[in-house]
Amino acid sequence: MEIRFAKIITYLFHPLLIPSYGMCLLYGMFSSLYFIKDIRIPLLLIGITFVSTCLMPAISVFLLFRSRKLSNLEMDERKERTLPFLITAIFYTFTFYLLREFPVPSGMLRTIQVFTLGATTALLITTAINFRWKISAHTIAVGGLSGAIAGLTLYLPVPPSPGWLCLTVLISGIVAYARLRLVAHTPAQVYAGYAVGFASTFILLILF
Repeated sequence: MEIRFAKIITYLFHPLLIPSYGMCLLYGMFSSLYFIKDIRIPLLLIGITFVSTCLMPAISVFLLFRSRKLSNLEMDERKERTLPFLITAIFYTFTFYLLREFPVPSGMLRTIQVFTLGATTALLITTAINFRWKISAHTIAVGGLSGAIAGLTLYLPVPPSPGWLCLTVLISGIVAYARLRLVAHTPAQVYAGYAVGFASTFILLILF
């Protein structure tokens, strides 16, 4: 039962889905500060993010698997992760440029840009680390989400509810447990992943 739960969590909070979840959270927080009447704006924002940071990288990974460059879709082998990580980083960079002129208030736009740039930065750091060590991409992703929410509490004139940060930290803990329960990573790989992800978005939000 625990293994099944861990697998569900692993798929539900797959790293490729986190940017889309993040955009939903960001929009939910900013909607209390800016009243955006046109419902097409959040749908377009989330749609662009999902296609370019989840769907396209997932298709690329599947094609690599079909061409026998990956032994499985979970990418268990450290050496097989480098190419998919680089391809995904390219899509993340593309997303950053797609959203840099998105029609939302400037404060929200800056946050979207930093969140996307932070995710790209974390992925590039992950790729570099992966040459020597297998770090957890799952906790990097949820760590980036936590870092973004934590940074917003210092950046926004009206800080978001502490419940948002508590929620992301809780999710991060559950994801970390799932990866450890599946013996997909060591504790060090899980904790290091969370630290890298958190720092990438938090520091960018504070500095820029």
